[in-house]
Amino acid sequence: MHGREEADHDMHTSRGTLRLWRRARGPRAASSVGPSVPGLSFRRAPGPLLAVAGLSGGAGASTLAYLIAATAAAQSTAPILVADTGGPTGGLAAHTGLRAPRTLAEIAERLTAGEQLTGSLWAEGEHGLRVLAAQPQFTVHGEREQIRRVLTDARAAHGLTVVDVGTLARAAEQAALAVATHVVWILPATATGVARAAHVLERVAPLSQPEVLVARAEPGVRHPPMVALSDLADKRRAPLMLMPAVGDPAGTPVGVLAERAQITLQAIGGVLGR
Repeated sequence: MHGREEADHDMHTSRGTLRLWRRARGPRAASSVGPSVPGLSFRRAPGPLLAVAGLSGGAGASTLAYLIAATAAAQSTAPILVADTGGPTGGLAAHTGLRAPRTLAEIAERLTAGEQLTGSLWAEGEHGLRVLAAQPQFTVHGEREQIRRVLTDARAAHGLTVVDVGTLARAAEQAALAVATHVVWILPATATGVARAAHVLERVAPLSQPEVLVARAEPGVRHPPMVALSDLADKRRAPLMLMPAVGDPAGTPVGVLAERAQITLQAIGGVLGR
């Protein structure tokens, strides 16, 4: 594919996803359910595209991405999207209890093949939250540039787009990070968690986007390594935020989880509003 043909193909795929993202985009009333977090109230698109990355497996990226998006959906009039990139864990779909018709990686692969997408791209949850996540996948990966284009279109149609980028082990997760306007790194607030996080971040070049470091409390750990956590945040020139252990999203109403993490959510909302 060359020249005008390639340009027409790019225009077709981009316009196709933007058209679908904007479907049923009309304004809606915000809800009073859950904690009030002013920085997570969005009235218009395009808004920020926030990547939430775990600095180790099980760090809590899916949980935090869900809490941010669900809180924003409850108090925003603009549509809010939370997504992952597909992959083998399926954590976001498990947390929300929803399955979208396709994952982000599947959408990217179909567009790369020149297919025209129809129907809804997302599943809809409480307060109109749009969820782009599905069951674990092992063979669908998605082309990097197409993933970036789909997420750019998604951002254009949403007041906030939150993407769970896992541990950045897959190319699709790295592509999503590349188009983010803000990045949250999350790690367990333990000595082992800090050591593993430092090992990862040594290999990640400084980003042009604003970064936030969230240290998630571990049950039974009474004295988190605050000096080491502060040093890690200073090296990234990122604010350090502490997050309590909020519980299992599968067995607890999201409003209760958000109440427990309200201070952390307020701090993240403040960064997104800058």
